[in-house]
Amino acid sequence: MGSPTVLGWWREGDEAATTAAFVWMPPHLLTASRLSQAAATNLARRLSTQAHAFTQLLADDASVCAFSKAWETTTGFAPKSGPHLRLYRLQQLVRPGVAPPGAPRTATDGDRTLLHDWCTRVVTEAGSIGADLDAFIDERIGRGGWRLWTVGDEPVAMAAMTSVIAGTARLTPIYTLPEQRGRGYGSAVTAAVSQAADEAGAEHVLLFTDLATPTSNSVYQRIGYRPVTDYRIVVPSHR
Repeated sequence: MGSPTVLGWWREGDEAATTAAFVWMPPHLLTASRLSQAAATNLARRLSTQAHAFTQLLADDASVCAFSKAWETTTGFAPKSGPHLRLYRLQQLVRPGVAPPGAPRTATDGDRTLLHDWCTRVVTEAGSIGADLDAFIDERIGRGGWRLWTVGDEPVAMAAMTSVIAGTARLTPIYTLPEQRGRGYGSAVTAAVSQAADEAGAEHVLLFTDLATPTSNSVYQRIGYRPVTDYRIVVPSHR
């Protein structure tokens, strides 16, 4: 069992409003809001003394730069730069101009083995999904959050959405079998789960992409997603 979730916030003065915050669910990455240099310095100092070392920080580019500088000053070790991500928000869903063969369907209990296999591949290709894999899959099955794109009853791609919280849902993960890529299945299943999120009441539908994969970035923009902010994952060195 992992360590308890850690929540933190930063105020510039005793009476000032909160200007920054973070959440950390060990052993997964720590996610921070926009950090001033003072907030980043304070965070670096506190994290450097934690008995349970954190492994990754996700924040916007400027905040990661501020934190990296503070971490090196505090510990003497320069962090390593991880994936460069872009947050997209759905502006207006645009169905693919030429629909690929097949159709979407909601994944059920009978798809659990398939989903586990594909999610394992996602972890191998892109890193941890930030949760217990079985619980992650079952939670989405339980509320109809998975969509599979099938061709002749054969699944070729998948996408899932989080619960709608405060009017917002995020798509994760999105995956197409390697041998089926480049045929439009990824954009089709993303459009299908985006529609499902809208029907579930989401006013904002979000997704992250790795900027090292330009194909997926262009696919999401073609179906109506627009860039919001760039983020970076930084990996601290502890020795």
